[in-house]
Amino acid sequence: MIPRPDPGSLELHELEHELEARGIPRFHAGQLYRWIFKRGVTDFDLMTDLSKALRARLRDEFALTTPEVVSDELSSDGTRKFVLRLADGKRIESVFIPDTPSMTFCISTQVGCAMACDFCLTGKMGLVRHLTAGEISGQVRVLAAATNLLDFPFNIVLMGMGEPLHNYDETMKALRMLRSEPGLAISPRRVTLSTVGIVPGLEKLAREPLMPNLAISLHATTDEQRTQLVPPNRK
Repeated sequence: MIPRPDPGSLELHELEHELEARGIPRFHAGQLYRWIFKRGVTDFDLMTDLSKALRARLRDEFALTTPEVVSDELSSDGTRKFVLRLADGKRIESVFIPDTPSMTFCISTQVGCAMACDFCLTGKMGLVRHLTAGEISGQVRVLAAATNLLDFPFNIVLMGMGEPLHNYDETMKALRMLRSEPGLAISPRRVTLSTVGIVPGLEKLAREPLMPNLAISLHATTDEQRTQLVPPNRK
């Protein structure tokens, strides 16, 4: 059985293609993006500027998935740690950090991590799997709705579970989706990608038309110390 396409996992032009392939005018893709990303609505029946007939078709022919909040823990400084369950039951963490000086979402890009950094608990899990672009951007949708920031500016830091440059294609696709004007329209200047320094990924990133801010985690003052702490440094 061919899986139904997920509007929350498609770039705008991909969603336009999926609609056109079904004889649905492509302009509805922008409407769907506004509902899903800008308004945080995940039920087709609640998308009231679409006709009832179209909403019924979308319900039958598409499958919109969103990470589910399993727990939401609040610390004394206002930081909130979310545990999210994915469609396959795997769990990831996302964090909301207020007043930094802007509101910031710390987002995961993998379940587990293959980098095996000595100080990192996630690295001890090993890599379970990469997240899809929909699962990466879905964390932003969930946190923006949970913190009532859908209509306000916020920052994104890709430094949760996983190494973003090890999941390069899906990470960059997620950033393009979040950048889309009908949706959240998040400027690359509000996004920071944190990496231990995957050289092939850095070289690809340097050629990207959509360039986030870059933070390279050093963790040591000498190359020898860094190699002990961060195994990828050997390469």
